[in-house]
Amino acid sequence: MRPSTTQRFAWLILALAAIALRLPDIGNPLLDVDEQMYVLVGQRMWDGALPYVDIWDRKPIGLFLIYAASQMLPGNPFIACHLVSLAAAWGTAAVITAFARRFASAGAALGAGLLYLLWLELIGGRGGQSPVFYNLLIAAAAWLSWDSINGRRRAALPAMLLAGLALQIKPTALFEGCFLGLSLLAASWQRHARPMRLAGEAMLYVTIALAPTAAAYASYVAIGHGEAWWFANVRSIFLRQVTPTEPIAGHLVGAFVVLLVPLVLAVRGILLQPRPARLFLSGWLVAAVTGWLLVPPYFNHYALPLLVPLAVAAAASFSHRSMQLLAGAAGIGLLLVSGYPHWGETAQARRRIATLTRVINGARGSGCLFVFQAPPALYVATRSCLPSRYPFPSHLIEPSEAGAIGVDPAAEVDRILAARPFVIASAPSARDGRRRVVDAVDRMLVRHYHAVYAVAGVTVYRLD
Repeated sequence: MRPSTTQRFAWLILALAAIALRLPDIGNPLLDVDEQMYVLVGQRMWDGALPYVDIWDRKPIGLFLIYAASQMLPGNPFIACHLVSLAAAWGTAAVITAFARRFASAGAALGAGLLYLLWLELIGGRGGQSPVFYNLLIAAAAWLSWDSINGRRRAALPAMLLAGLALQIKPTALFEGCFLGLSLLAASWQRHARPMRLAGEAMLYVTIALAPTAAAYASYVAIGHGEAWWFANVRSIFLRQVTPTEPIAGHLVGAFVVLLVPLVLAVRGILLQPRPARLFLSGWLVAAVTGWLLVPPYFNHYALPLLVPLAVAAAASFSHRSMQLLAGAAGIGLLLVSGYPHWGETAQARRRIATLTRVINGARGSGCLFVFQAPPALYVATRSCLPSRYPFPSHLIEPSEAGAIGVDPAAEVDRILAARPFVIASAPSARDGRRRVVDAVDRMLVRHYHAVYAVAGVTVYRLD
């Protein structure tokens, strides 16, 4: 079916909104520390590095494949990943708009898509956090599930496949995927009420949803690294600890304040729906909230998955002008408070990394850089060899990661220091983390290194 003029107009509006909101951040190498790690993994995959084996993180392989694919674009690796994330954000908003047409008018559905793009900027989605990508899959899976529930039964299997693919970008997609699968089974039971048929459908849905994960695991088993995959993707998730110093309550309150207006609009939109839609939208939102609440310490970007069900549910509210004004005023006000537009921030970050790159590459020669308490973007920019398969500084420093990465962080830092990396990039020592690790690096810097450059809290040290 060819898109209507109204649909094409909505896509254009969403594209312009996505560009306007996200353009100031494109190319900012310091936009998000997690994103820096994902870019590094994607970059080094092209050099032959194997995630979980040669370079370690616990994110599923689907996310790294997205970042590796983004590195096919020429030029700056951060510009490349930001362009891909812009496309994903626009695509998700377009799906939300199309799905919301099932519950609201064309104009109100467009408002839902715009709400998603705007609040994406406000709660940690300015760059390439994993939900920016998997939200697209979940939005499409929910749309197909709803259509299947309402008679288009062939949509059920693609919906489960999309949910399974989302699981290979972020494991918390499990909760929304389970809700969609249970909704499909409930609809099937209402149509047939046959236990054996329902059991067969349940097995089929589970098989399809788990197929991407099974394929990833089987691939690693086939090359002899099944245990490495299992530890990173499963065991390490449960080994990470929440420490008493993490401001969990503050994170929760902050997220609630930012999401208060979308939540009010969503609740109102749900109450305006007939019972079947009300049950589906409220159940979907509860599943997303459950996935969020079960994974502390609730950094702001952890709440990004909530935006999709919130936006779709809020669509009906946009039929009323007062709700449009509320969302617009709140969204624009919060956006301006957040510092938008971020041209100066992006330009400053790019200059900072460019200067540090020149200094580091001039000092290290052919030796390795060790990024300790500094941005992992330096590994990306310098193309330095990695002194460890654990290049993400937080894995070696944060108390919550002790016992969760497969090695003793202190022992790994001792090993790195024993190899005498040519250059160490570090910030002033923090005494609220793993003191033994910090002290070891401090002693090494005093005895065997000298500072050659310092900028914005990062000091570059060269081996004597």
